[in-house]
Amino acid sequence: MAQFTFTNNTYAGEALAGFMASTLLEADSVKRGLLTVINDVKSRKLILDVDDDIVLQNPSGMFNDQGTTATQTESYLDPVVYEFMKQEQWDKLVNSWESQSIKPGAFSDYEGTIDLSDFLVQRYLTKIQIANERLYWLGKSNVLEASFSAAFPGLLPKIAGNADTYKVNLSGNPAAGMSVTGISALGVVTVNSTAGLVAGDIITFTAVDGTIEDDLYGELTGQSYTINNVTATTFKLQRNYNEVNKRRNATFTGTATAGAFSYINAGNVISVLQSVYAQLDYADRVQPDFKILIPLHVALAYKEAQAARALNVLGAFSEDKKLEYLGIPLEPMNHFFANCIVGARTSNLFLGVDLLGDVSELSTVYLKPYTNDNVVRMKARMKAATEVKFYNEVFYLGA
Repeated sequence: MAQFTFTNNTYAGEALAGFMASTLLEADSVKRGLLTVINDVKSRKLILDVDDDIVLQNPSGMFNDQGTTATQTESYLDPVVYEFMKQEQWDKLVNSWESQSIKPGAFSDYEGTIDLSDFLVQRYLTKIQIANERLYWLGKSNVLEASFSAAFPGLLPKIAGNADTYKVNLSGNPAAGMSVTGISALGVVTVNSTAGLVAGDIITFTAVDGTIEDDLYGELTGQSYTINNVTATTFKLQRNYNEVNKRRNATFTGTATAGAFSYINAGNVISVLQSVYAQLDYADRVQPDFKILIPLHVALAYKEAQAARALNVLGAFSEDKKLEYLGIPLEPMNHFFANCIVGARTSNLFLGVDLLGDVSELSTVYLKPYTNDNVVRMKARMKAATEVKFYNEVFYLGA
């Protein structure tokens, strides 16, 4: 069983009983049922299926095999163990104490019992859930929170890199791409016209020529930015897409002489979704669990486009819009590659965890009784893996 170890009885809290499950399984996409969860994945787990063609033959008194060969496909869930470790000074825990833990009065001014469960939930649970969500989809190389050494490619890189995936480039849509004639060291981009762009749009560079680099993220090709229009032919790269939560403005070194980028905004989102819908495999899109996964900025653009096309409708810009396209649910993903769309059945996307194994563990210790250090240490150990069963049944639109 998963262990929840407390080194002394100063720490308690029934809420901790579900802490490990919460960190792994309460990531946003898991709570919404967008991944199929397999528990008790202790080592490599085989996901096996068999496919074959159907041949309808003439009636025969003797058995006559149709002569086709069944195709056996195998994919694997390779679980990775990783940890969250944090040390806090005792005095920083004061704000997390429950009011009944310390009574007023000079004789009650002591280091009383702390409800550590409240402290963990309030300070770290949500952030660990978000980190796991990003890890599941983006993979270790695209997640700044992950520093462990084991490989964890994530679902989106796996889907984009698999030869069987139905892949389409957004740049192939004339309404969703644009050429660049220069980028300054201040991040000011020159194009033929910014008429199709709006402040707040998110663009993804598909090519950049020159010496320019993002001071935090390196070369611009593949990077996404929120923009702010400056003139009729220029806009500024305001913030790297990876900095949405930290809200740090982008800074650059060097310049560029040419390039290209793709984007999805309110002006072209309908045409992009039309193209996606037309290319979805009919056998997949009619399944009840088939969904189109879109980044949050695409979901917002789609809502705005619906409102703009309903100007004569009362409340067009005041009422929320339904996220569906011709009957297929559109699922907004808070942690997704920018300008990326995936069409897949949720039963085809797998998350493996091991909640009942000894590897999944939460332990806490207050060091003062042992080392006289007035600090608290916490360690949460998790185990997870992601995989796709049939890559040839997944649609992927990338910038």
